Amino acid sequence: MITKTIQISVLVRDVDEAKAYYVDVLGFFLVNDLTFGKDWRYVTVAPDETNETVIELVKAETEVQRSLVGKQSGGQVLLMFQTDDIEADYAAMKKRGVRFSGKPQAVPGGRGVGFVDCCGNNFDVFQPD
Repeated sequence: MITKTIQISVLVRDVDEAKAYYVDVLGFFLVNDLTFGKDWRYVTVAPDETNETVIELVKAETEVQRSLVGKQSGGQVLLMFQTDDIEADYAAMKKRGVRFSGKPQAVPGGRGVGFVDCCGNNFDVFQPD
């Protein structure tokens, strides 16, 4: 049986830098920060404590992985976060230093705006109609 919980892995340059950004700047909740042995660190974050989807922050270790940081989605949006108040979230995130591609605007099915994380990964915030 497949559960509803989903984990998405995002390649980052540095796990501590990404963790601080996702928690302090984006305002996400730290779900896990575990170390297994000396080589594997498992860090996951989520928009809030009750979210069933988590984002694993994975340090890019190989040359190929490092080349994908900020480019994993080929310039497209890697993830889209749904909100019930895009203007309030936009204002709060912008105040904390999130870099947006513009202001929330009408998009098919609602309102949206793009932003990049500390490693250049592309995300969207979307409020459905």
